Amino acid sequence: MFDEFRYILSKIEVKEHVEWGASIELIDYDHKDYIEDVLCEKFGLEYAFSSNKDITGGYVLYFCKSATFDQVKNAVAKINNYHELQSREFKVAPYK
Repeated sequence: MFDEFRYILSKIEVKEHVEWGASIELIDYDHKDYIEDVLCEKFGLEYAFSSNKDITGGYVLYFCKSATFDQVKNAVAKINNYHELQSREFKVAPYK
């Protein structure tokens, strides 16, 4: 992994949105693209929609009824743990 993309391994956190349930804030499009692939391919989770923060360039994934808060929280804990222990990203398509 190139040093310029190491931020992709940044710790992520699940928050509870009042209307839309579990949500995850991500740094930029590349971070969003990677995390959505990991959630789908490794944990079978898909988000309902995402929003883009114009000021920061960040993205927020909202899960609504597609996944419970606990399902998302458990997946995120495993992702964070893997990143911390392995210091590398998950292998997801097309790089399997």
